[in-house]
Amino acid sequence: MVKLSGDPMCTRAHASGLAFENYMVKDGGLDNVFVYVKNGLGNYHFDAPAQAVKLDQQGCRYMPHVIGIQVGQPLEIANSDDTMHNVHAMPEVNREFNHGQHVKDMKNIATFSTAEVMVPLKCDLHPWMKAYVGVVAHPYYAVTTDGGKFELKSLPPGTYTLEAWHEKAGTQTQQVTIGPKETRDVAFTFTSAAAN
Repeated sequence: MVKLSGDPMCTRAHASGLAFENYMVKDGGLDNVFVYVKNGLGNYHFDAPAQAVKLDQQGCRYMPHVIGIQVGQPLEIANSDDTMHNVHAMPEVNREFNHGQHVKDMKNIATFSTAEVMVPLKCDLHPWMKAYVGVVAHPYYAVTTDGGKFELKSLPPGTYTLEAWHEKAGTQTQQVTIGPKETRDVAFTFTSAAAN
């Protein structure tokens, strides 16, 4: 359980405690894994969607914990808590940002100019608050939910390298070939030893 201290609002929001989100297993599957096409799209070009991906701060935690976004797509970061937060992105190749959100319902918009898996976000005021953003140049990504399930819709025919990233268990890759109108089942297996 996360130790909440220093902010009465956070303590009240989680009177029975707040579980870490970094290793969530349901029905034998691992959630919060970012899965994306790492290689194989060749010269395909994908315009960034105008619709923003939303990241909220609720109950002194980021929701969702892991998200994906395309290069150039807006990221809307909101504060739904009645307390001060800040959103501090710590990329290696993109531009760093640090937005203070002093009151409830404040919002900021950020964008990323370069693909980067992953960009960590943190709140400097509440050290347990962490989130991760997978920035890719295409729409073929997903975050596992509901016991490790994911789907990459409308992937063109071809041979691809898929990568699965997890903040504790590391990364795995697989090569997969998709034919016209074909669907394929892909599974990544993370061991508990990898998470230690």
